[in-house]
Amino acid sequence: MARTIKRGGRTGKSYLYVSQTGEVTTSSDPNVKVGSNVYDDGVLKNPNRPTDDDDNRVRNIVNNLKGKTSDDKMIEILEAVKGSVTPVPIPGKFYTYIYIAETPNIRYDQHPLIACTNIFKEKENIYFIGFNYHWGDYRKYRLDRTVGQIYEVYAGEISDLREISYGKFLNT
Repeated sequence: MARTIKRGGRTGKSYLYVSQTGEVTTSSDPNVKVGSNVYDDGVLKNPNRPTDDDDNRVRNIVNNLKGKTSDDKMIEILEAVKGSVTPVPIPGKFYTYIYIAETPNIRYDQHPLIACTNIFKEKENIYFIGFNYHWGDYRKYRLDRTVGQIYEVYAGEISDLREISYGKFLNT
């Protein structure tokens, strides 16, 4: 296997490391020693293990969700991420929540997992646009149609949440 050498660090203090393993091969940064491992030492996140960290609140519940209904899965997911409630989604961040659509004759996801891309006011309502990972497409949501809280989920938790089949598709 070919080794890919990458550069890390900041101006005046840099290091070279093997991308596949994290091993530092050269360093002018006194905080990053030659022979150390940038992944194991927490200097960089390992791209081969994007969710393998202590901040992932979802990882511990994934195996407990097998065979459960989408409603039961959603309850456990919301319990796991309850420490990151937000009143309004912020573009560039990820969210999950319970949603009840009002538009007649549409199919919607009651348990969306989204990457928020935009938020805006239209007439009397606040809307947000997000890429819904369950649909694989962008959707428009009205803020006052969310039920309960909106929960921010961290980027490192997205791949685990995508493994959980908890989308609930309903018709209005």
